[in-house]
Amino acid sequence: MTDYSLYLSTAGGDWGQTRSLAQAADRLGYRALWLMDNTAGWAGAPHETPLFDPWSAIPALAEATEQIALGTLATPPGRRHPSILARQIATADQISAGRVELTMGAGDEPQMYELMGQPLLPPGRRITQMVEELSIMRSLWTNDRTDFDGAFYRLEGAICEPKPTRELPVWIPLAWGNRRMPRVIAELADGISVAPHLAPTSMVKVQLENVAAACRLIGRDPATLRTNRLAGVTFTDVEVDPVEAKRHLLASAHPRTREVMDEAGQYWRDILHRQWPEHIPAAYEFEDFYETSEFHCVGTAAQVADQLRAGVVDLGIDEVVVWPHGMLRSWEPANVAAQAEVIERFAAEVMPLLGGS
Repeated sequence: MTDYSLYLSTAGGDWGQTRSLAQAADRLGYRALWLMDNTAGWAGAPHETPLFDPWSAIPALAEATEQIALGTLATPPGRRHPSILARQIATADQISAGRVELTMGAGDEPQMYELMGQPLLPPGRRITQMVEELSIMRSLWTNDRTDFDGAFYRLEGAICEPKPTRELPVWIPLAWGNRRMPRVIAELADGISVAPHLAPTSMVKVQLENVAAACRLIGRDPATLRTNRLAGVTFTDVEVDPVEAKRHLLASAHPRTREVMDEAGQYWRDILHRQWPEHIPAAYEFEDFYETSEFHCVGTAAQVADQLRAGVVDLGIDEVVVWPHGMLRSWEPANVAAQAEVIERFAAEVMPLLGGS
């Protein structure tokens, strides 16, 4: 059975719209609503793009909804002290009557840290910081007092009251890192969220197997990990060639998007090609972005369902996370305004084709 959830960036900072979209997702049977935890615009979005703080917004959305789970995708390390974040999350879980879930990743784009005056640590250090934060929060959520002495944090007799209503689910994104992160996921996660930029199906298969192998090494059944995959969705009214349609989306993107991605693209491609030479070409081409750097489904409802079947259901992934218009173009004002249409159409036309919720 396939589940469905919704991803919102909150770009535009329109609270009425965010609240309305959350209520629509609740009414339409989406299992969860995930909010972006960015401090500035991503990809081509201007840095000053208005975005709500998710851990401030989630309690309000809990009051506005009835059954949908609420969480972030994804909260990075270093943004908030873990003892404070643990209290924020526990409070949100109490207000929502046990509907909060946390996705915590190992980092973000450089501007998310630099514009806040925070250091951007090397990837390995960010993973260590994330592990410390998760360890601290889980201890605060389960123990009367928490002592901790790590590389980043030191606590003596820390408390968190009230605690969450139950053992709070923790998801960890699965992206390119194929050495340490699979082991961290096996040891700490309740669920895997396949990152949108892990686009090629072949890479997803390899990474899921890396996590399964890491689970087996510590005696854990890989089937105990829930899985979801973030998917950009763009509907068309007539059948299209998905590859050509995605190239058209790129060609008609805001000029800033190409400027930003061209600046960053080859840097990331140099790193990725070394790690994944059989999956990622050495030369960066903006026109191939959707084929190598973002899982994005485009076409009629039937075509979107076919792409999700191949990229989610057939891989054994439990849940589709719908991102209206996807990573590169969801911040554009016209697409921000059209999110409700995507959410409604997906529920009415795609969910019945895939089955599940």
